[in-house]
Amino acid sequence: MTSQVLIDEIQQLLDSDLGDSALQLAELECRPRAFDKLVPAAERLALLRAYCRSLHAVKQHRTALRAITEFISGPVRGQLAAEDLEEVARDISDVRWTLGEHDMCLAQLRQIPRAHRTVRDVARMARSAAAVQSGEAAELYAELLRRQPNAGEALVFLSAHGGPRAADGSSYHDVASLTAARGMMQRLEYRKAAAELQRLARRQRANAQVVALQATCHYMLDERRKAHLLYERARALDAALVQEMGAYSGLLMQLGDTYAAYGLGSELLKADQTRPEGWIAMARYLQMSGQTQEALAIAWKAQALAPGCAEAYCAEGSIQLAGGSAEEAAEVFLKAHALARSAQTYRGVVEAHVRCGRYKEAFVHAKELAELMPAHAAALAMVGVVLSHSAEGHDKAARLLQAALDADPRCTEALAALASLHVAGQQLDAAVALLERYLPDNETDDMYTRYADVLTLANELPKAAVNYTVALELNPANERAKIGFDRVDRLMHPSADDDDDVAEDAEQPDDDVADQRTGEFERSDMSDDEML
Repeated sequence: MTSQVLIDEIQQLLDSDLGDSALQLAELECRPRAFDKLVPAAERLALLRAYCRSLHAVKQHRTALRAITEFISGPVRGQLAAEDLEEVARDISDVRWTLGEHDMCLAQLRQIPRAHRTVRDVARMARSAAAVQSGEAAELYAELLRRQPNAGEALVFLSAHGGPRAADGSSYHDVASLTAARGMMQRLEYRKAAAELQRLARRQRANAQVVALQATCHYMLDERRKAHLLYERARALDAALVQEMGAYSGLLMQLGDTYAAYGLGSELLKADQTRPEGWIAMARYLQMSGQTQEALAIAWKAQALAPGCAEAYCAEGSIQLAGGSAEEAAEVFLKAHALARSAQTYRGVVEAHVRCGRYKEAFVHAKELAELMPAHAAALAMVGVVLSHSAEGHDKAARLLQAALDADPRCTEALAALASLHVAGQQLDAAVALLERYLPDNETDDMYTRYADVLTLANELPKAAVNYTVALELNPANERAKIGFDRVDRLMHPSADDDDDVAEDAEQPDDDVADQRTGEFERSDMSDDEML
C-alpha cells in the first residue's frame, strides 16, 4: 500500500466517524513510516499528519503533540521546505489551542513570517494574546481588522480596549457605533440597539457579528421569527461564528427545534471545544430531549470553560426549572443576572421566584424590567403574571395582562396568564372568547392545546377534539395534547371499558366534576414554557 493510499484510507475512516479504527491503522502503518529515515521527508510529514489526525479524533491531543515535537526535532527539520515548517507550526499551534495553552499557541504562530500569515493565523494569534492578556492583542486585532474589515470580533475587542484605529477613520466610526449599540443592549434598550446595528450593517454588509447582535436584540424583544432569520443569516455569512450562538440556542429551545439545537451544538463543538457556546447548545438539546442530568453536566462544563458567561448559567437555570428544582434555578439565574442582566435573566429570576412562592422578590424584578422596557408588552405581562398569584391582585393583574395584549396581540405570556385567571374564576365563557380572539395571532401547538383545554372545561367536546388535533398536527410530540385528545375522545365515545368511569362521573355533582377539570387545567404548564 502506497503512502497516499494509506493516508486516504485513514481519512475515509475519520470521515465515517471511525476514529478508533483509523488510529489502529495509523499506529500500525503510518507511524513507523513517518519515522523511517529512508522515506522522503515530505512523504514522512504527510504520514505523520495523518497519524496525528487520528489521534485528535480520539482526543489524544498530548500524544499527537509529542509525536509532532519528536518528529520536527530530528534531522528531518533541515530536509523540509519552509512552507512545510510553517504548516508544522500551525499544527502545533492548533494542539496548543485545543489544550488551552494560549501562550504556547501564540509562540508557535510567531515563528511564521508576517508576510506568510493567513487571516486565520492572525485571528488565532489575536485570540491567544487576548486570552493571556498580552499587550500585543490590540495590535493583532487591528491587523486582523485591516486584513478582514468585516471581522466583528476585532471590532468588539477594539471597542472595549481602545485599540488602534484605521487611518481613514472608518474603523473608528464603526467601533463607536458598535460600542454605542452594545451599551444600549446592556441598558436593555434593545429597540434602539437594533436600529443602531441596522445602520452599522449597511456599512458592514457581510459582518456576521453585527447581524448576530441584531438577532439577539430581536430575540430579547420576543420577535422570534425575525431573530431566527437573522441568526441564520449570520451563520451563512460566517460558518465559524460563535459569538451570540449561546443566545441562539436559547431561541431554538423556545421554538422547540430539537434538531436545529443539536446541529448548532455539533457544528460549534467541531469548530472549537474550548468555548462555551457549543456546550450550551448541546445542554439545551439534551434538555429538550428529556435528558436532564446529562444536560446539567454539559451546562456545568460550559460554566467551567467560561465562568463569566451569563448564558451558561441561564441554560442551567432553565434545566433546573424543568427538573422541578426551583430553588437551585433561582440561585443560578441570579448569578447570570449579576454577570450580565438581560430580558432573559429577568424572566428567569421572576419565574424561579414565582415557583418558589417568593412573590415579593418576583414582583420587584418584574417591576424593574417593566420600568427598563416600558414599551415592551412581555415586560408588562410579567408584572401581571406575578400579581395573578395573589387573590387581592387578580383584578389589577387582569388589567395589566389585557393592556399587554392590547399593545401586542402576539404576547403569549399575557394571553396564557389571562386565560388562566378566567379559568380560576370559573369564567369559562370569557376564557373561550379571549382565546378565540387572539388565537389567529398565536397559532402554536401550545396555544391550541390551551384553547382545547378550556373548551373541554366548558364541555364543548367536539371543538376541543378539533383543536387538540390541530395542536398535534403542529407538534406530534405534544404530550398534553395527546392526553387531552384521549380524554375528550373517551368522553365523546365511551367504550364498554369506560362505562364504570362514566357512571361514576355521572354520580358526581356537576360542580365537582368542573372543579376537578379546572384543577387539572390550572396544574398544567400554563406559564412554564412561555416564561423562558
